[in-house]
Amino acid sequence: MNMEIENKIRQFILKNLYYAEEAFIGDEVSFLETGVIDSMGVMELVAFVRSEFGVEAARKEIVVENFDSIRKLADFCAEKTLAEERGGFA
Repeated sequence: MNMEIENKIRQFILKNLYYAEEAFIGDEVSFLETGVIDSMGVMELVAFVRSEFGVEAARKEIVVENFDSIRKLADFCAEKTLAEERGGFA
């Protein structure tokens, strides 16, 4: 499931947020360190995961640990989705 989430996140970033020569972003590449996205890009990612995966990110969850790479964001979305399926909170 995470691979599918990672691919959707990558496609969204490459289409909407990342304007560079290279058309690939590795799963572990830090958005912050490489300048892939800025603060407005983070807000677009928050809106994207809400609309695409039904994941609501609380303000306290919008942090580097959750939103700084494709892998971190995919893991965050998968954890939130799993918690909701179990009727709890992540």
